[in-house]
Amino acid sequence: METKTCFVAVIGRPNSGKSSLINSIVQFPVSIVSLKAQTTRDAINAIYNKDNLQIVFVDTPGFHNKINNLSNSLNLAINSTLEGIDLVLFLHPVNEPIDENTQAFVKKLSNIKNKIAIITKTDIEDDEFNFESQSQKMKEFEFEFDSILPFSTNFDDLRTNLLTQIEKYAYPSNHFFNNLDVTDQSSRFFAKEIIRKQILLNVDDEIPHQTAVVIDNFDESEKNCIRIDATIYVGRKSHLPIIIGKAGAVLGQIGTNARKELEEIFGKKVVLKNRVAVAKKWFNDPKMIKKFGY
Repeated sequence: METKTCFVAVIGRPNSGKSSLINSIVQFPVSIVSLKAQTTRDAINAIYNKDNLQIVFVDTPGFHNKINNLSNSLNLAINSTLEGIDLVLFLHPVNEPIDENTQAFVKKLSNIKNKIAIITKTDIEDDEFNFESQSQKMKEFEFEFDSILPFSTNFDDLRTNLLTQIEKYAYPSNHFFNNLDVTDQSSRFFAKEIIRKQILLNVDDEIPHQTAVVIDNFDESEKNCIRIDATIYVGRKSHLPIIIGKAGAVLGQIGTNARKELEEIFGKKVVLKNRVAVAKKWFNDPKMIKKFGY
């Protein structure tokens, strides 16, 4: 049987449902999901395999209007991701207007031939903002999508419909990844992302977006245990007591929740040690951004 492949970029504004969509398709938490924006910072490959078909989904950072060096770096990551892509899925939340920034971003996709729009969060639509009205807006702005699909909490309906649509864009090719893989990311990467997810869930305001996680040690030498040492970097000294919390309560909660989630993913005991350090305004320092892997 001839094998087929399709590379699919999933793009949209922060918190538009990109990670939820990908995780539901591959049925594994490849990308971290949070109600807060800027959850995804890396272009992450998630791999769907069925019979002779392999679809590689690239979960990109949300496109940013707020400008600092980190935001610029994330926007560049989106642009580089689009090179060599066979299909773009553009996600837009049903409850947010299609503003000038969205229009400007979509215009950047004009040179990409294959595009599908997905209106997300349709389970919270109302009389003003709903799938029909948003679809009509996209047509009025002449976005030129091949099709426009809804996406709600009912993953199964979209999953079946979307995979059928994507297969039309697949081309004859050897598969690029092992048919048992669901991602190309390393265990160290998952550890970093799960810790960062817990920071997003346990710390308020803009502070999580000014933190970076570095895995200092990832020891798998023991058969039934993984030992992980991580450093959480904050951009300002004033953020230290907020991340740590009274008597270490917040940092302890971050560590406990991350450890439990990592144990579920890896299927073995995890010993996780987190420390917090200051890297002053690292998000505006190109060298530090590169050092932290963004």
